[in-house]
Amino acid sequence: MPRSRGTERLLHAALAALYFAVVTPAGLCVRAVRDPLRRAWDGDRVSYLDRPAGARPGRRAAERADG
Repeated sequence: MPRSRGTERLLHAALAALYFAVVTPAGLCVRAVRDPLRRAWDGDRVSYLDRPAGARPGRRAAERADG
């Protein structure tokens, strides 16, 4: 037996309410306890810019290194 349009709307509203009542607070609690991206300032690092793997210094960087 097919569902009516009203039943479909009620189902969508119930699922949205369940999501915002359960999933969203759970996610906020997890973020309050720990940082999922592990963002923290490291004072010992010289730079936060990492070169891509296998990258070679450019011509200007080589000239500066030579003196």
